[in-house]
Amino acid sequence: MATRILLADDEEGLRKVLTIYLQDAGYEVVTADNGKKAAQMADTASPDIVLTDIRMPGMDGISLLKHIKENTPDIEVIMITGHGDYKLAIESLKLNAVDFISKPIDNDVLDIALKRANDRIQNRKQIQSYTQNLEALVREKTRKLAESEKRYVQLFNEAPCYITVQDRDLNIIETNRIFREQFSFQDKMTCFKVYKDRNEPCRDCPVLKTFKDGKSHTAEFEVILKDGSIKDIYVQTSAIIDDRGAITHVMEMSTDVTLIRELQDHLAALGLHIGAVSHGMKQVLTGLDGGSYLIDSGIDKGDTGRIKEGWDIVKEKMSKTRQMVLDILYHSKKREPDRSTVLLTDLIQEIISIIKPKADKDNVRLDIVSPDNNISLHIDKTAVFSAFMSILENAVEACAIRGKKGIVRFGVDIKPPRILFSIKDNGKGIEESKKDKLFNLFYSDKGNKGTGLGLFIASRSIKQHGGTITVKSEVNQYTEFTITLPLMKS
Repeated sequence: MATRILLADDEEGLRKVLTIYLQDAGYEVVTADNGKKAAQMADTASPDIVLTDIRMPGMDGISLLKHIKENTPDIEVIMITGHGDYKLAIESLKLNAVDFISKPIDNDVLDIALKRANDRIQNRKQIQSYTQNLEALVREKTRKLAESEKRYVQLFNEAPCYITVQDRDLNIIETNRIFREQFSFQDKMTCFKVYKDRNEPCRDCPVLKTFKDGKSHTAEFEVILKDGSIKDIYVQTSAIIDDRGAITHVMEMSTDVTLIRELQDHLAALGLHIGAVSHGMKQVLTGLDGGSYLIDSGIDKGDTGRIKEGWDIVKEKMSKTRQMVLDILYHSKKREPDRSTVLLTDLIQEIISIIKPKADKDNVRLDIVSPDNNISLHIDKTAVFSAFMSILENAVEACAIRGKKGIVRFGVDIKPPRILFSIKDNGKGIEESKKDKLFNLFYSDKGNKGTGLGLFIASRSIKQHGGTITVKSEVNQYTEFTITLPLMKS
């Protein structure tokens, strides 16, 4: 059965051309000349993919996207953008559009976007089919437990996913073989201790929900295996009841979806291309702003040294702009860091030289606490520099927003075999509910002023170097990021 596409665009000529091309490519095509009609057809015509112009009279593409994701979330949406619509395009990706393409439409780019949409549809169907079949299989196993204990044990242990049976205190009382092989588990340990080395249940625990209402619940989160690796698992629960219908235990079935989530990250590659350019330009503009500030200040005071310092920064930012264009695929391709030996003092001096003019302009005091030695790091300098700049820029902006005398403390502490960096500000702070989202792709609490890429890129860069990044904060008090990196082996 051919994939059905709903094409929504108010340009009749474009609809005709795209309809012919898509039909020749084997798709079934229905069309709508405005957003309102497209919304009605999305509800009734059951398209697999919606291809919509982002700007249409009446109901625009963003509103249509919201309508579809609220009412028929399994429909994949590809946005058609015009020149200058990149902010709206990024917004559409945040609303779970699969991709966007620019006018005039390149057929090769359209084919790539359609492939991504079809891949996502197939992945979702496979996951749904797999979990449904797995639940049926496990329920059948439980029902026949009394009839054949040997058959039950074999089926339970050989299931290709993690299975546990838990009591009301979330103690794991039974597991299958693959769970015992891959997790650090001892008898009567709780699930939250095994999965995340926590001392309290996870927020919105699906097992507790099933104990409460008897229904199956799902969740997705990261877990730590016994070898230290981190995996994404998709969890589904099922109640185990006794002869009186009371829930005695809950069975939890967990599927490793790490590869699928990595694929979804790659499906956002086009959006990340645009975002990486935007984010890189933001850092360049910060440097240019600082350089021009020094030049203006030097002219006002007749200080040629300050003018030269500012001009050097401007020239350096011009050079970085050119390099940024050449390296634009850096963040959209999965590759190993381009490491080289970098002196810690040189890295810190370069970071401070760029962020200090911005801090001075925003009346934010910059305190540096760093050891004076010849310690070296084996890092991708561009990636690590970008990570620190993202965090420091956020710290300065947080102080400026709060409106009082801002202080940003940048501390460095050597604790072999690692080096610890601390960036602490006395700005507006971060709400507790937002801390877990800080490093998510496209998440931003700055509204239209942020792309939601800075901390995502920073976190990925630090992890690629074998480091860690954590955050502590209290609203209207402080925010502190702690970054660790391995020291270079002598």
